Amino acid sequence: HKGPGIYDEEFIDYLIQILKLAPKYGIKCFIDPHQDTWSRFSGGSGAPAWTFEVAGLDIQKFKVTGAAHLHQYAENNIGSHMFWPTNYTKLASGTMFSLFFGGEIFAPKCTYEGKNIQNYLQDKFIDCFKHLAKRLNGLEAVAGFEVINEPHPGYIGISNLNAFDPSVNLLYGTCPSALQSFALGDGISQDVGLWKKSWPWPTRKTGTILMNKEGVSCWLNGKKCIWREHGVWDLDTNGNPKILKPDYFTTDPKTGKPLKFNEQCYLPFVYKFRDAICSVNDKWLVFFEPVPNEEPPMMNPKKAKSLVYSPHWYDLKALFSKSFDGIITHDVQGLSKGTKNLIEATYFGQSGAKKNYRGQVGNIVNLGLKKVGITPCLIGECGIPMDINEKKAFETGDYALHTYFLDAVLNAMEVNLVNFTLWNYNPTNDNQWGDHWNGEDFSIYSPKPSRRKPKNKMVPSQLQTEIHPDSPSKPNKLETPTTPTTPFDLTPVVFQLEGSRAHHHHIGGRALDAVIRPYAAKIQGVPCHMEFDLQNLEFVLETDTTGVPRVEDVEPAPTEIFVPNYHYGCDDGVEDDVVVVTVSDGRWLYVKERQTLLWWCDLTKGDKHKIRIGVTEERRKEWSGMSFSSGKTTLLVCLGVLSVGILISYWLR
Repeated sequence: HKGPGIYDEEFIDYLIQILKLAPKYGIKCFIDPHQDTWSRFSGGSGAPAWTFEVAGLDIQKFKVTGAAHLHQYAENNIGSHMFWPTNYTKLASGTMFSLFFGGEIFAPKCTYEGKNIQNYLQDKFIDCFKHLAKRLNGLEAVAGFEVINEPHPGYIGISNLNAFDPSVNLLYGTCPSALQSFALGDGISQDVGLWKKSWPWPTRKTGTILMNKEGVSCWLNGKKCIWREHGVWDLDTNGNPKILKPDYFTTDPKTGKPLKFNEQCYLPFVYKFRDAICSVNDKWLVFFEPVPNEEPPMMNPKKAKSLVYSPHWYDLKALFSKSFDGIITHDVQGLSKGTKNLIEATYFGQSGAKKNYRGQVGNIVNLGLKKVGITPCLIGECGIPMDINEKKAFETGDYALHTYFLDAVLNAMEVNLVNFTLWNYNPTNDNQWGDHWNGEDFSIYSPKPSRRKPKNKMVPSQLQTEIHPDSPSKPNKLETPTTPTTPFDLTPVVFQLEGSRAHHHHIGGRALDAVIRPYAAKIQGVPCHMEFDLQNLEFVLETDTTGVPRVEDVEPAPTEIFVPNYHYGCDDGVEDDVVVVTVSDGRWLYVKERQTLLWWCDLTKGDKHKIRIGVTEERRKEWSGMSFSSGKTTLLVCLGVLSVGILISYWLR
């Protein structure tokens, strides 16, 4: 927006119209104040340009001084999508995050309109989203707000201002150290390290390049480098930049003790944002996440009201290499934290990928329980790049590897019993520019159909209510609400029967075999295990009803399971019954037209209950899923053994 306190009301009006449509489709939303590397003016997205001006930075000088790598100036080379995360180590982003979260501590001389810049920026940020909250209050679809997408400490916590740690930070292209960034921004040319892709580590330094030969400053007229002004660095007697306070960003100046970013800088902002949003609507949830790939803050349970822990997770190796072969995956989480060596962090095949991802997601969830406490958890982002393997699927229509990849990701979510949001759905996506942002392409939808067209066109079915013939329970009448209250109710109201994979609603979908999967939305008792086996079209749910009240002659509410016709329906309009259900106890009711299975477990049979939803043997054999043929099994084993040998020899060398 144009300036502090000036908001784009026209855009908010548009957002309101979108949110008013959501309940019709059974959708709930939370508002995400999305940012990457602070702002699009520093190579990412998020904050408006005036925030830099408040700090004294001149956005027009970012390119020449190396203060940011900008999308509009992106080099035309392989791996251009890897540039934008490197902005976190550059001057513009590093300075703004340091001021936003720690201005009072690290830049006490930096003020604007009588306030320290930290308080000024945070107040304007919170005022902005409180204004939006007031505009959105009362909309049925809105469940809450996120605090900020992927927060970053900037320079706070960096112990070596002369070099960034490549095991913690992505270094690619031109990567000045913190000191070099300070000097470049102050108009002093520097020989900066040049990094390129490598293996086994993501990148390696291959040389240097002289930057800012013009001697341009990125500080506005009359402004000086904030960090030089605060005595962090200066020039030595030879005119070379020199760090004067090496522990400046790691030490609390008041106590002299090591500074804790999460507890002293981040959490206070989380609480302040939460209080502002909940002052508008105390029923809203507030989602917060840790610094990406870092541990969450230690939280006082008494202060966790309304908060939802929402970390992100991706396969970082595949994310940055934009490749996935289905043979080898790596535990980048374990490698970066030093808990695994390269051999231990290498997994083979489909089962290996699932084991790898389950372990990583499980670590995130368990660490959240340990440090954040017993609060709701939602993986705020997960997904896969759709332009893997040099975009071959866009030409062939073969999305088998994408499906295999995404199924392993989503399997990790469901096995760990964690909620998640899938990144992303982008209606403007295309095969050339992807999501139109820094070379990323994650959308599960692209307007241009991205899979082979079905051989037969689907004939839309008439709206019917179908009860599975083997259901042990058949009601006299199945009522369909006129307004959907859950996703289960939307099908008969909006879509008619999605009985075919060729239904027109699926056109443009990518890797939908993995995206569309059964899940339990309402569970009687506590879930113990939930998993969908895409290869065999089998869904398993195990529950524990310990503590559920037993009331004589009163049947407990049923568990509700979404059973998508995409997998469990029929192709080409042939109305065959393919669903096979087995339960440990109780009775069930499958209503195909609502894509719903209701299961009333029998509480008199004990506390442990299990349901298995599969398909007929004939349907399973027809299913052309992701499984490798038996002829490829030996090849995979050989490749795995060969790869281990190569990795061992490389490691020893």
